[in-house]
Amino acid sequence: MTARRIGPVLRDLCVAWSGATMVAPRLGPRDRGRLAMRLARRTLRSLGVRVTVRGTALPADEPALFVANHVSWLDVYVLNALIDARFVSKSEVAAWPIVGAITRGFDAIFIVRDSARDAARVKTAVAAALRAGDRVVVFPEATTTDGTRLGRFHHAMFQAAIDAGVRVLPVALRYARPDGFVDTTPAFVGDMTFVSSLRRIMRAASVRAEVTFASPLAAEWWTRRGLASAARALVANALELPSSAVDPVPARRRIGRRAA
Repeated sequence: MTARRIGPVLRDLCVAWSGATMVAPRLGPRDRGRLAMRLARRTLRSLGVRVTVRGTALPADEPALFVANHVSWLDVYVLNALIDARFVSKSEVAAWPIVGAITRGFDAIFIVRDSARDAARVKTAVAAALRAGDRVVVFPEATTTDGTRLGRFHHAMFQAAIDAGVRVLPVALRYARPDGFVDTTPAFVGDMTFVSSLRRIMRAASVRAEVTFASPLAAEWWTRRGLASAARALVANALELPSSAVDPVPARRRIGRRAA
């Protein structure tokens, strides 16, 4: 299966690279977003990825913060095939071969992981993008899982939605086998490289991605911690995960007087 797919996949990655580096810079934001959607759909077809959708992604002209669980680099293509949006991506992706140039060309907002200072910078950038009418996708787990569990949602980016006065739309991403169980083939975890992950996906007979758009949350009614907690609960419910597969949220540390 890999030999039969490698030609079309490499061709479409090169087409996406050309579009990102040569065509996208000449386009306005809306046309650039539509081009990204078309290229994402083309790449998914060549990879043999089928996407099923539940729920709705809000009106196309409504700026919103989309927050999703994170399993694979493939998540970006799956979501970008459905919505015109900018993505917050880890800074390491910018250096990846081919994919890095594609990500840069389509207005990704890069973040340095585990840096509170950079998180503050990106939060401000996301709020500005939302105020300008953009849709922005973030993966608040700030890491990937194999799809069988859900990590904690970091709350920093939720403040951007509050600051911009837009709604937050939780999104559940699941890769499923024909028998309905979670398919871990697309999972991009541990020390796996992009190339080795791509090989795994191309070896699969097919990959089925399930996307569930949950109920939107009006950000102005929440604190960022409350918003993150509510969004994660909606994603966990859509994924139908048992409570044991949802990482507990760490208790907030309270600062008080020491006992005398």
